[in-house]
Amino acid sequence: MYKKNIGKYGFRTTLLASLSLGLALTAAGCGNSNNNSNASPSAASPSASASGSASAAPSASASASAAPSASSELPPVELTWYYPQNAANADLQLVNDAVNKITKEKINATVKLSPIDFGTYEQKMNTMTAAGEKMDIIWTSSWAFKFDQNQLKGAFLPLDDLLKTSGQKLYDSLDKKFWDDATLQGKIYAVPNFQFSAQRASVVIQKRFIDKYNLDTSTIKKMEDLEPFLKQIKEGEPGITPFGTQKGFYTALLYGIDTKVPVYYTDSTNTVLPDVTDEMRANYALAHSWYTKGYINQDAATLKSAAEVYNKGTTAVWFDWTGKPGSEVEYKAADGGNDVVLVPLGEPVFTGAASTLNAISRTSENPERAMMFLELVNTDKELYNTLVYGIEGKHYTKTTGDFIKIDQSAGYFTNTDWIFGNISNEYLPEGSPADKIEQTIKMNNEARVSKYNGFVFNGEAVKTEMANVNAVNGEYAASLGSGTLDPAKYLPIYEEKLKKAGAEKIRAEKQKQLNEWLAANGKS
Repeated sequence: MYKKNIGKYGFRTTLLASLSLGLALTAAGCGNSNNNSNASPSAASPSASASGSASAAPSASASASAAPSASSELPPVELTWYYPQNAANADLQLVNDAVNKITKEKINATVKLSPIDFGTYEQKMNTMTAAGEKMDIIWTSSWAFKFDQNQLKGAFLPLDDLLKTSGQKLYDSLDKKFWDDATLQGKIYAVPNFQFSAQRASVVIQKRFIDKYNLDTSTIKKMEDLEPFLKQIKEGEPGITPFGTQKGFYTALLYGIDTKVPVYYTDSTNTVLPDVTDEMRANYALAHSWYTKGYINQDAATLKSAAEVYNKGTTAVWFDWTGKPGSEVEYKAADGGNDVVLVPLGEPVFTGAASTLNAISRTSENPERAMMFLELVNTDKELYNTLVYGIEGKHYTKTTGDFIKIDQSAGYFTNTDWIFGNISNEYLPEGSPADKIEQTIKMNNEARVSKYNGFVFNGEAVKTEMANVNAVNGEYAASLGSGTLDPAKYLPIYEEKLKKAGAEKIRAEKQKQLNEWLAANGKS
């Protein structure tokens, strides 16, 4: 959104996730080892926050590009852009050509779009960056190919100077607080994607089952409240999974624990919690109970993508890490056309801009043009919507106003507007609320902001322990979180292995740094 129009809602700052996030994860996972990330339509979705008024949505259609008036004065270059997607698109090259027609005219550059499957994105990008492969733009987040960790490894270029010389319009389009979340060690290292920058733990329920079993969704206040309904689905709907999940549904969002630093909201002593809390124990016990009753999909611990939970239309309920406005239309598109209802389980919590960003690789040979391209993506409505929806008349048709009808079978369908840039530039798929952008800004503004906002943990002193803990989490967290393993038997083993891996040393270091940060900021 344009800074000069922002008013009292100007964009605010971490997914944090985890994810997972949302996704979840957070979305999702959202940067917390106790959360689970999900690459879902709204997982992600956690990102930018706004303090900008609902009327401040940028009219990017009028956005001239970031380029000099005469692009022909610039030598031609080809850029590469790596980002995750849910599935391959047959018409990717066709859309890529349409994108290049725009960028060639405006900044005399072409870009090679290089989407990678969500399930393998992090692994492939880790390999490519470690090998020092030539790349220009890299999608990063707080829950997959993590922004802070990869910045510390030197994967990204600092952007402060580039924003002044080749991206001033982009910088001015977002409030400074928004850029704060893309800042590490005093420098900006990525361009945040403006979107829903909060998380609101929710469940998604297929409407046909709500109607059939007369479910009053207003009675669903916590996960346990779903059980009678799940029992009805299990007994009355052969072939339907009552509750679908990928790696479980534990998140601090459900239990009054801060998502920025694991501390209870009500704790005035600012005590960092251990990796395994009483809330986690209860959550894992509930998951195991549901798993043994046949409510949870049996492959929950091994699914690579959250979309695999609901993309066949055979799951009645699933967990949504983000709960963003308008996500029902995205889930319907991903769920075989079945109408769904989003049921929030708590208040929105601000997670900031770091849940999804685009950075310039340290190996880029054309960082200035990469910055021009990122400015164009975030301020040019035609380019943004081509990336998100494809080609008008082939992959979508305009209906009324900013609404469009998408043909999912036409060869190009992303369902990930939050990957590419500023969602306030987007057309609205049929079924979206007309005020989706205004709702997004309002919820971003009203979301609970962590009292630790601005604190960034530096894990350098405990990097060995963090690697060991991550290995333990990789061995147990998904199976315990999904209910596959009995927590009565395996949770003590998990906790003991965490202890041996150095979890308490990490916790002590985090507490030390938090105390120092609180004192330095007059908050202790």
